Amino acid sequence: MNHTRILVIHKQSGISEMRATGHAAATRAQQACDDPVFAPIVAPLLAAHDAHTEAMAHVRKVLKSHRHLRVVWRHNLSGIIPDSFDLVITIGGDGTILHASHAIGRTPILGINSSPATSVGYFTAGDAQQISALLTAFLDGGARTRNCYRMEVRVNGEVVNSRVLNDVLFCHECPASTTRYKLIHDDYQEMQISSGMWIATASGSTAAIHAAGGTVMPHAAKELQYLVREPAISASDKGFLPAQRVRGMVGCDDTFAIQSTIASARLYVDGPHVAIPIRFGDIVTFHGGAAPLTLLVGPAPATPR
Repeated sequence: MNHTRILVIHKQSGISEMRATGHAAATRAQQACDDPVFAPIVAPLLAAHDAHTEAMAHVRKVLKSHRHLRVVWRHNLSGIIPDSFDLVITIGGDGTILHASHAIGRTPILGINSSPATSVGYFTAGDAQQISALLTAFLDGGARTRNCYRMEVRVNGEVVNSRVLNDVLFCHECPASTTRYKLIHDDYQEMQISSGMWIATASGSTAAIHAAGGTVMPHAAKELQYLVREPAISASDKGFLPAQRVRGMVGCDDTFAIQSTIASARLYVDGPHVAIPIRFGDIVTFHGGAAPLTLLVGPAPATPR
């Protein structure tokens, strides 16, 4: 019998992370359960922890019931090649999938939302109670999937990431500081001053860029979308004019780039954990339609974030 190889990537709950690092907040949270001031903010943390723990146990039980599966469990991807497996199961939320996706090329992901009451789970296929049906559909060859096209990012012509699933934030190394740069879109160029810029894929168009005023794109789109954060207002007496292009779509054949005019900028890729230093004069180029990530899909469309 052929054995199906499955890699399970699971997050740690917020409480577990604090306990693992010896953070005093974990003890304080446990002690604050009966405190009328702190209980309302502690309760969701503890509820999410309990839900995640139960989800982990249920998924483990279901996987053990399939004796022909070879399952590897990991909290992180150290020493693991996900594309050597037939399926990656993530237990957590969208952040867990984003973390895993950077190491995955062709292997499909089955995302399990371990705490539906506190996590949107845009990329997930269902919760722990649905794992049995979702897994069976995959093993029988009848699983529904969708492809999420990613973004490739280059710095001075060198690829630094070709698997951006959600978005990139370009800004000063201190996000509260002013960001200065030149926007380049095909033949158009413009010097801009702002708090930075979001560049998002279709999948990312429902996340931060949407909250900032961007447009939700069809999930199968290959184009990118950009949105300038808090562009500087006009100060004509100082020579500062308002930016003319603060949002737009970028086709797969377009040239879209940012040239930094500050000494220390950053590219934050799919959240805060991947930060790429950008120096004065560096040119960062963004390309849509990069190799897609394959997600298993549940019985109903994912809810926009």
